[in-house]
Amino acid sequence: MAKNELKEFLSESFGEGVYYRELRLTNKELEELRKFYPQATVRKTTEISDANSKAWYEINLLPLKTPGCETIQEENNRLKREIEVLKKARN
Repeated sequence: MAKNELKEFLSESFGEGVYYRELRLTNKELEELRKFYPQATVRKTTEISDANSKAWYEINLLPLKTPGCETIQEENNRLKREIEVLKKARN
């Protein structure tokens, strides 16, 4: 993927308030991602195993210790529970 294409792909992937994604990247794409988002936390979740030499990575743009992050995660969990209750009630 060309550098401009990668930059556009990453901008779209992390647009509209999205801070976490699982992406399949080559080593070169990963290096570029780290240049675009130096504060990102990256965790490799698979080994490179396909013809394109890509592996899956968890990318988190939020710093590990963001003030209020726990509150956001708690709210996210609460909303997930509400959705599950609504799904069960609907069935």
